[in-house]
Amino acid sequence: MLFFFVLSGYVLTRALLRGGSPGLLAFAVQRSARLMLPVAASVLLSAALYFAVVDPALLQGPLWERRLHLWAEPPNLPAALREMALLQTDTGYPTLNPVLWSLVHEWRLTLFLPLVLLFRGRVWSLLALATAMTSIGVLGGANENAVHLGPQLHSTVVASSYFALGIGSGAALALAGPLPPLTAGQCRAAGLAAVALLGLEADLAAYLASVLLIVLAQQPGRFRQTLRRGPLVWLGKVSFSLYLVHAPVMVAWLFLLYGKLPFWVILVSGLPVALLASAVMHRLVEAPSRDLARWLERRLARRPHRAGATTESPAGHGLG
Repeated sequence: MLFFFVLSGYVLTRALLRGGSPGLLAFAVQRSARLMLPVAASVLLSAALYFAVVDPALLQGPLWERRLHLWAEPPNLPAALREMALLQTDTGYPTLNPVLWSLVHEWRLTLFLPLVLLFRGRVWSLLALATAMTSIGVLGGANENAVHLGPQLHSTVVASSYFALGIGSGAALALAGPLPPLTAGQCRAAGLAAVALLGLEADLAAYLASVLLIVLAQQPGRFRQTLRRGPLVWLGKVSFSLYLVHAPVMVAWLFLLYGKLPFWVILVSGLPVALLASAVMHRLVEAPSRDLARWLERRLARRPHRAGATTESPAGHGLG
């Protein structure tokens, strides 16, 4: 999961560098629409699957340990609205879609991402700031490998700051600009280092490994060629939708077939079902929400110009 914090910081900063900042308000509205509409669809899907397939008796049996904290309680409107708005604070995990805990943090941290453009030419200052924010999270009680949300709003904000170094590492890599080509030996060394770092139970190691993997993905060679193959390109295209639907779809599949087939058969057969659901989600919800988000950003970014104002900040980075 930490890899996706780094990747989001990198990809979003690259987009800002190409197109310039639309302004903090326009970017925040665009980002919120881009995320929350698919999130709402996934929460509604989860609630529908609960009422369609869940046998409450099984919730107290051995299946309980395999449900990834999903459906710990029957769906209700207040919980659904909190999860749709990415404001879940009652428990460590959202109960309708447990993967949303990470999206809560990513959404908060990326709302102000246009500000990283102020650090062009000062990448180390950005990393120092991100490290300081992560330190605040640690001082506030965030524990490595055990940070999710929290019982109160203020505790979830502290938890969000803990992941600032992940977003900041990706943004810093993008701000550093094109990196020089690596030799074959350097690529092998970087690959081995990434594997070794991923084997460590440390978030900082995961961030470093993520940076190395992103760098390697841009180097000419077999690794980049593999990532550009059709099936992997398609998987990357629907990855956000897959992230949102895989938990409720897979667990609903488990409920449908539990006791009829071995667990591993249910798991393997559920993978194509989850992929199909992600393709449908991408087509019907994610792609339209992305188009709407872009439209909203363009509308809001143009408003200062129509009023005769400017979006240029004193630093010239368009952060108005």
